Order: sequence, then structure tokens, then C-alpha cells
Amino acid sequence: MAKPNNASPNLRLFDCYARAGVSKSPPIDPILSTEALLDEMDLCGVDEALVHSEAAEGSSPLVTNPEIKAFCAPSSRLHPAWHILPAQTGEMPPEELRRQMQDAGVKMLAARPDEHRYLLNGITFGPLFEMIIECRIPLFLASNWQRVTDLLSEFPKLRVIVTDLGWWGSDRYIRPLLERFEGFQIETSSFELDGGIPALVEKYGATRILFGSACHRRAMGGASLLLRNLDISAKDKELIAHGNLERLLEESKP
Repeated sequence: MAKPNNASPNLRLFDCYARAGVSKSPPIDPILSTEALLDEMDLCGVDEALVHSEAAEGSSPLVTNPEIKAFCAPSSRLHPAWHILPAQTGEMPPEELRRQMQDAGVKMLAARPDEHRYLLNGITFGPLFEMIIECRIPLFLASNWQRVTDLLSEFPKLRVIVTDLGWWGSDRYIRPLLERFEGFQIETSSFELDGGIPALVEKYGATRILFGSACHRRAMGGASLLLRNLDISAKDKELIAHGNLERLLEESKP
């Protein structure tokens, strides 16, 4: 007997991991303007997006944070995520960052330890991490699993959203972290294992999985199509599609 059609063509989508801007290794069709990203979102049925600076891979957040703020400013559908730097160099003292986030309406942060040449630990970021734990500000971090595990072991109350899971199944990394750390979460842009998301939802629930596309590095339409056709309940699909990110934004209080 054929399984029922579980497609959700009218699902509201809030992309937690859209990428835009100039890159050291640009994709085939880079997103370089606000209008280009909005056009792609309209084409793929994405309602809102949290936008991460692609230029941050090769430039300082002191430059790219204001740039991505300006990129998002023309549209209420776009929301900037900012990258962090250590305070010891005088570049980003935690209280100054908090004030700037308040002024700019920024509620999400991200870290690029390799590109920006720092260690993501308490020695380097203790006061900042204490501040973002207190303010419930999520931190995006790419899937270096030893780094993720070490960070959460040192700061178990951090809200960490892991990106770029990789093409192969990551359950042996993901599941122990889901069981140990309440703030550990993932985005879906490269989690394309057949039945992978439904299996995670069945065992751990849907509240720590966020829809992400990694556009312009990956196709926004592919991520949208995958989520719309997942064999999970409508309620769980709504949580992944937009509800979890909206809750995190609401709870983040810089």
C-alpha cells in the first residue's frame, strides 16, 4: 500500500543559515545583493532568513558585521547574524558587543575560529560566553565535532547551532550531543541522509532541528523541497521550518 502524500506546499519557512556576500571562493551563482537574496527566497518559497556574511571567511567581523547589517536593512524579512572575536585584542569587548547588538537588533552570533585565528574556549572567550549564556544568545558553529564537544563540555549551558554537517550520516556525532547537552542544535542544509531527520525527530523530538539552506553555497530550493516532503507530523514540520528559530530569536535578549 502506498504511503500517503505528506507534502506541505504552503509551509512557512524561516531559513536560519542563508549566506551572502563576496567570497574567497565564490559559488557559481553568488548572492551579492539584498534583491538577489529576496528573489531567491521568493523563487523557493522562503519567507524569512537569518543572513550570515560570506565575506567573514576572509575579512574581519569588524568589517563584515556592519556590512551584513546594511545588507539586511532594506527588508524586514532579513535578519543579520554577527561573528565574534576575542576581547583581549581590544576588538570586541563583551559589553560593547552587547550594546552594539542591542542598537542593531542582532540576536544571533556565529564563530569562525579557523578563519579568524583564535581558540574557541574559556581562556579566550570566558566573559563573552558567560554573557551570551545569561542573555540566551545562540552561537552558530560549523561541524568540527571535537571542537563542538569540547566547547559544550566547558560551557554546557551554551546554545550552539551546528552547521554544515557533511554529506554522510552524522548520527554518531549528533546523538550523544543531543542526549548530553540541552542547548545543542543542528541546521538541516546538508543533512540529507534518507530518513535521517524523521529518525531524529522520532527519538529526540523536533525542537532542536532548524531549517537551513546554506544558500548561496547550496541550493535553497533543495533544502525547501526536502523539508516540505519529510514524513513527519505537521506540528514537527512547523517547528523545524520556522517555530524553533522564532522561539530562539524571541528568547535571545542581548
